[in-house]
Amino acid sequence: MMRFGWYGRLSTKDKQDPTLSFPSQREACERKIAELGGQIACDFTDQETGRRDDRHAWSELIAEARDRETRRFDGVVIYSTSRLSRDLFHALAFERELSRAGVQVYYAIAAGDQTSPEGRLTRHLFQALDQFEVEKLSREVHRGQTENARQGYRNGGRAAYGYQLKHVPHPDPRRARSGDHKSILEPNAEQAPVIVEIFERFHAGAGFKEVANHLNRTNGPPPPKHVDSKRNTAGKWSKTTIRAILENPVYTGRLCWNRLDFRQVKIGDGPLLRRPEEEWIEAEQRHAAIISDELFQAVQEQLTSRPQSEGSRRRSCQKRTYALRGIVHCATGHNPLRMHGKERKGITYYACCYRIAYGDKAAEALGHGKWQYVREDILLPTIDRFFAENIFGASRIDHLRAQYKALASSIDAQETSEQDRLRERIADIEQRMQLQVRAIEAGVEPALVSARIQQLKHDQQDLQRALATSERSPASHPQTSLDKGCEILDQLPILDNELANTDPELRRQVFDAFQLAVEIDRNKPHVRLKALISSAFNGDNLRDLVANGSIAGAGFEPATFGL
Repeated sequence: MMRFGWYGRLSTKDKQDPTLSFPSQREACERKIAELGGQIACDFTDQETGRRDDRHAWSELIAEARDRETRRFDGVVIYSTSRLSRDLFHALAFERELSRAGVQVYYAIAAGDQTSPEGRLTRHLFQALDQFEVEKLSREVHRGQTENARQGYRNGGRAAYGYQLKHVPHPDPRRARSGDHKSILEPNAEQAPVIVEIFERFHAGAGFKEVANHLNRTNGPPPPKHVDSKRNTAGKWSKTTIRAILENPVYTGRLCWNRLDFRQVKIGDGPLLRRPEEEWIEAEQRHAAIISDELFQAVQEQLTSRPQSEGSRRRSCQKRTYALRGIVHCATGHNPLRMHGKERKGITYYACCYRIAYGDKAAEALGHGKWQYVREDILLPTIDRFFAENIFGASRIDHLRAQYKALASSIDAQETSEQDRLRERIADIEQRMQLQVRAIEAGVEPALVSARIQQLKHDQQDLQRALATSERSPASHPQTSLDKGCEILDQLPILDNELANTDPELRRQVFDAFQLAVEIDRNKPHVRLKALISSAFNGDNLRDLVANGSIAGAGFEPATFGL
């Protein structure tokens, strides 16, 4: 019997219900493979836009497909071509990559059979239509949002710091009667004075850092919440936040839409860009202003006319390269940030940029200190020793096996905990269903509770399916992965300390090949080094083939962080 891997995808996490969409996709795929005399052996699901090509579950499916000996499926079944991708180039590339691995892709509905030229043409037509539909929808949504913004309404998203959303009845009486509304901006009583203070302090001559320092004072106002919860975990004002506020015309009462271009960010292919001002869409009517047009214009002139600081000019002219550029990160009280290189009196240092971005007071509140440096001549011997023991040394395989054993125990504990959580939720749903049955027995109209019972049954089936998949899935840390890691290390020559004496350029190439990362926490003190063994060999993504070391102290007493 032919084994299939099922792949399901939802476009977003907020507008589609995974408890409804995923089961319906899977059910249609089950009917399709029943016709082919097969069965689903494993599931892969993503909640991500169809324009991205870096989806987590799909990457796992591709990685497993390449390993012909251990993969759990012979083919892949997907509900429709649009669930694979809404980008024609990506769809063709995905199918070709699976084809090279000997895995055929099947669709439950509306797609041709690839065994014939006519079938392949039909499939490619559907894939082209998928891209056409999303591009057409994007154009129509943009047209509607443009007119909505011109009329002075928000197009969604959070209100800018200093404002809050005020819901007003929909201008269409029929939609207003049904409860629909639109949103406009009104000043927030607590945040609006902070905006005034930011503009006035900057206009009076304070810089971004000085303003951030003032706001980060004890009992100062909290900063805006970042869209990415992994950013600004310490909750401090930064220079970039201050600048973004000073450049935003919304505080003058002007509602400007289409200022920022998020297209590349959404597909993971580039940074956030600012569009030219002639492309902005400005509302015909203004909302309540927090600052005057005159103050805003004066601040804009200062933003362009103020000279760069000496340090900024020096960095812009800097030509020197650093041996550990992009490798060293500081994690002292905040999420890891890259440390930038600098030189003083012939000594090379790496400095944390947290103080530069968030100010002295924010850094000191984290136990960070005003200055945070680490010397390169202390780091390099530690890194060379790490490679000598874990990558190029005679005992490297013993090190990997010990680390792998610890990681496997951790994964087993996590999987057991997840299975226990699923069983608890199933038991809870069973109790809820019994309560609904008792309500019917007590005289409640069955029609009133039948929908709830049906939903509970669907939830129960989803949880039982997830539990069954978890229990029958092979371990997340198969022995073959460990064997492959040992095989990779065994192929490397035993070099011991030769890396320390090699050419600096070649040494850096070795660091890059193994994706070396160094993380420093001054509060412990603690230095953690990590190298991905498989990254240097065919780009394999095996999370358990990571050699890492945690070195307490290692010459990194707090005193060494100062100049």
